[in-house]
This record gives sequence, structure tokens and C-alpha cells, in this order.
Amino acid sequence: MSWDIDVREKVYQRLANEIFFRILHGEYVTGAKLPSYIKIAKEAGSSPETVRKAIRVLQEHGVIEKTRWGYFVSLDEEVIIAYRQEYLAVVEKEYLNAKEKVDANL
Repeated sequence: MSWDIDVREKVYQRLANEIFFRILHGEYVTGAKLPSYIKIAKEAGSSPETVRKAIRVLQEHGVIEKTRWGYFVSLDEEVIIAYRQEYLAVVEKEYLNAKEKVDANL
């Protein structure tokens, strides 16, 4: 059996997930302006650069929109729901892969 040591999830992706969870739980509501990079970085214990990368991930998926006044949570709830489904599909795939490894010798 080959080694399966893979550190795919980067810190900025984990932070993007946490920001997204805050959107889902209503801490950052649709249409709301996000706090500054500095404020999020201080709260999360990360660097502003990591926050910038995290927000860029969410922006690429349409969850966050950039305006000249800052970054805002998308008003398009369908985009947020679609990203949620995408996230859940990835988690489910990782779960099934892990389950397969655990069940292999049973």
C-alpha cells in the first residue's frame, strides 16, 4: 500500500471556509460589507495576505463581490447555495475515500 500523505488544504482555503461558514450562519449577511483584511486577520490569528487569498477564493466563486467601497457578501443567494453544495460534495468525496481506506481490511 502506498503512502497517502497529502496536505492539499492550504491555510487560506481553511480561512475561506470559515468566512463562508460565517456567511451561512448569518454573521456576515447577504449584501453586508466584510470587515477589513486587518480586522479579519486579527480575529483569525492569520496574516492579512492569507485573508486576501481567502477572500479571493470566495470572490472567484461569486460568494464575495468587490466594489470600490470594499468587499461585500453576494446578494445572490443561489450563488451561495451553489457554493455550499460544491463544498458539501468535496467533503462527501473525502469522507467516502477515508471510509474506503478504513473498510479495506474488514
